Amino acid sequence: MIRLVASDVDGTLLDHHGVLPPARADAVRALSAAGIPLVLATGKLWTSVRALTDLLDLPGPHVACNGSVVFDADGRLIRTSLLDAAVADEVAAVLAARRIPHALYLEDGSLVTARLDAAHDVLPVLGEPLPTVAGRSGRGVLKVLAILGPDDEGELRTLAADVARVQRTGPRFLEWNAADADKATGLATVTELLGIPMGDVLAVGDAENDVPMLRAAGIGVAVVGASPAASAAADRTLTLDLADLLLELAATHQLDRPHASRA
Repeated sequence: MIRLVASDVDGTLLDHHGVLPPARADAVRALSAAGIPLVLATGKLWTSVRALTDLLDLPGPHVACNGSVVFDADGRLIRTSLLDAAVADEVAAVLAARRIPHALYLEDGSLVTARLDAAHDVLPVLGEPLPTVAGRSGRGVLKVLAILGPDDEGELRTLAADVARVQRTGPRFLEWNAADADKATGLATVTELLGIPMGDVLAVGDAENDVPMLRAAGIGVAVVGASPAASAAADRTLTLDLADLLLELAATHQLDRPHASRA
């Protein structure tokens, strides 16, 4: 029996233009009315999705910054996991030396960078703040985000990979979080707070950073157009819109593929 749905935001609940389709909004409300809460599990700042939680009346708790933050409906941080300061500084220095646009996501909710670039404009398009040119001034780092060009990933994938979690969060984004922070660990905190076993959770996502929670949840679902990594980790890949799945779940209160059957 599915008792909780955990959903990625960009490319999953929202479309690739950052818009919430009305059919999905209606389906989330139908799910809530059926007694199945939906929680967000996003790579974004918690402040960047507060309008969405308010619009859909989602009490949470929710997961942000790829699992480095768990927060409640009032925006209160319940748990944070910081990237080691020396690691964050090393990654930022390498990115700056290679002139790769990047941003440090700080524990106070601000974004900073060594040099502002036109590529940073993609962040406000996605509902995130534009970084300011500043140092972190002793503030903790939740994650480092790099905005990649076509040939930028290369050896960056191995940069600090032994002491941080390095993952793609979209076609242009490569991110570094604390080694123990991912959407599965964030979701585990949520399920503990709600008293719901992980096996009773359906998780939905589209990207590499969704893979840990797709594997950890009772049922993992990749949406239409998901990355190969997400589709490979999921129990099921949708052929119809997410709204159809949520309405099906609201109507039946369960899906018939058990966690134990995953190959």
